[in-house]
Amino acid sequence: MEIIDQFKVKFIEESTDNINDLEEALLLLESDKENKELIERSFRAMHSIKGGGAMFGFNKLSEFTHHLESIYDSVRQGSIPISTELITLTFSAIDQIKLLLKVGDNLSQEDLVNFDSSVKMFEHFIEKQNNTSTITDENDDYEEVEEVENITEPKNNNNEKTVLISFVPNPDLLENGTNPFFLLDDLNNMGRAITLAFSNKIPNFVDLKPVVSYINWQILICTEHTINELKDVFIFVEDDCELHIDTIADTCIIDHPEVKKIIQNAQNTGVLMTIKELKNCTLSATQTKTQGKKKLAVDSGKDHKISSIRVSSNKIDELVTLVSELVITQSQLTLYAENNNDTTIAAISENIQKLSRQLRDNAFNISLIPLQSELMRFQRLVRDLSKEQDKDIDFTIEGSEIELDKTIIENLTDPLLHILRNSVDHGIETKKQRIAAGKSPKGNIIFKAFNSGANVVIEISDDGKGIDPEEIRSKAVYQGLIDQDAKLEKEEILELLFTSGFSTRTIVTDLSGRGVGLDVVRRKLESIRGKATIDSEKGKGTIITIRLPLTLSIIDGLLIKVANNHYVLPISAIKTIYSAELLREDNSFNHVITIDDEQVPYIDLREIFQENDRTEEDHSQLILIKVEERLLGIIADDVIGEYQTVVKPLGRYLEKQGYISGASILGDGTIALVIDTSRLFNARKIKKEISQEKSTSLKKLLNA
Repeated sequence: MEIIDQFKVKFIEESTDNINDLEEALLLLESDKENKELIERSFRAMHSIKGGGAMFGFNKLSEFTHHLESIYDSVRQGSIPISTELITLTFSAIDQIKLLLKVGDNLSQEDLVNFDSSVKMFEHFIEKQNNTSTITDENDDYEEVEEVENITEPKNNNNEKTVLISFVPNPDLLENGTNPFFLLDDLNNMGRAITLAFSNKIPNFVDLKPVVSYINWQILICTEHTINELKDVFIFVEDDCELHIDTIADTCIIDHPEVKKIIQNAQNTGVLMTIKELKNCTLSATQTKTQGKKKLAVDSGKDHKISSIRVSSNKIDELVTLVSELVITQSQLTLYAENNNDTTIAAISENIQKLSRQLRDNAFNISLIPLQSELMRFQRLVRDLSKEQDKDIDFTIEGSEIELDKTIIENLTDPLLHILRNSVDHGIETKKQRIAAGKSPKGNIIFKAFNSGANVVIEISDDGKGIDPEEIRSKAVYQGLIDQDAKLEKEEILELLFTSGFSTRTIVTDLSGRGVGLDVVRRKLESIRGKATIDSEKGKGTIITIRLPLTLSIIDGLLIKVANNHYVLPISAIKTIYSAELLREDNSFNHVITIDDEQVPYIDLREIFQENDRTEEDHSQLILIKVEERLLGIIADDVIGEYQTVVKPLGRYLEKQGYISGASILGDGTIALVIDTSRLFNARKIKKEISQEKSTSLKKLLNA
């Protein structure tokens, strides 16, 4: 039973991949309705879901997908054209497939009603297409009347060919949950077939094992389907069998006397039919040039390299956790070697440090997944919402190959969905409004992702109506967020959009939610050390920029000291380290210093963390950091050196403090706080943002 459950889980994972592939193909197909490759891609995804559903007990899923597959089979044959109506129907069907994949055949009464309703939608669509086809046929000549009488016979036209399929399952095929008869049944539905079963490998009854596959098959089939379509039948068992599919003739030769003799001889003797003997009689019978052998499968006995494997996300999480603990242990070993002046231990520690760094990099590369895995739901969202609001929107994606930590992507999905909803609902105007504003009736939303140092930047922009700063200001004054006389820059006004409960929309819609605004987006992003900014111009559009770390657990940091406490700065943010001589009075004024003829603001970390005032005797160094193309100098007491930092969360008590994004345990067991460099740029405006209570809490944590 456990083995069956394991294969069910595997089927669900593979079906989810097929659903994503199907959705992507449909979105592309909507703008390129004649693309046969996309049609084939859609059909293959449906066929895989249907076949696997029947094997693993998802009978409702298999039945439902069969209706959808039948429609797209007609599309492949040219009987039904791709239309927006069909694509919309298919997306609705995909939602039903997702439900059936989740609950199996255990449907509630409400789910059964929805299931029957969806099936009727298929039937209504096919009936509608048949009526359209009938009207068209009545206007044509009556040349095809005779074909109706032989409707059960395969068409004998130039596309029909004879194919020999040799199917030799591996002995453990049945243990994998595969029923070979379903495969043979699918083949018989694709043309006129003669199937031969060879049972000479079946042992005596005493040695017979019910779970072992002993039978081989050969199928001689006359079909109009392509070789790839025939191969699709075996899509789930390609690695569990020896499969050969060879074209014998470009016409149907099953009824030829010589071929019948070969078939009869194979049945009587149990000896497999050969391609050579079939082609020889074909040559003499049809006097046509046979097609070359097209062997599509590799002998299972030959070398077979697996390029990728599917691993449980829990195992990856555990691996990353273990690597993090290894890094902490390695730092303890390094400290021990330094304190004891043991050259042997120091050499071992250095080697372990190199190995742990390589292991760390490999572990995190495994945990990185491409944004492409989540972008499908964004495309679907924009499509559905734009149709619902009768807006014409072109959604463009750039940088889908960019990879992020799995945990970051999991927490990033909801903020991105919220931003895209706002872009469709608030940003892009209706067609009439855009034309009246002198714009193209089609709006544009661009999703762009790119690497920036040790960060990933995501920009979501639209060419909609933009945001009016005066409207934001008036609303903020009305809600008591700012004073009437407050003087704010444009950037500061737009920042008000991230204030809790702030909204300029007076009508609640299903798209924009009920009082939940961009403040939720910011809080979600801050929980994964991300940051969101907004820029907009009235009448031209809006850009929301999100900056994220590549990973959450381990970073390369610079260990520094401020007063008696240790802090860590991300190496990726550090540009240069200077001596304190640059801070002489003739080179600094009002917390601005001149470096290489450029004026750079600076702050003293003692002021930020409310330590004792710096005296002339205190040693200090200036660290120049760069974030988002901005430079800032920070003064620390001492720079200790580079440090592999395992970032631990602070917990609820300290999570809302100003400038710390996490904590790390040093080799001697003390705690170093990880500084969020992006937040330091606000320190010059609000130096006393950290209250005395929070400062005391930080000191308690450091002294713990």
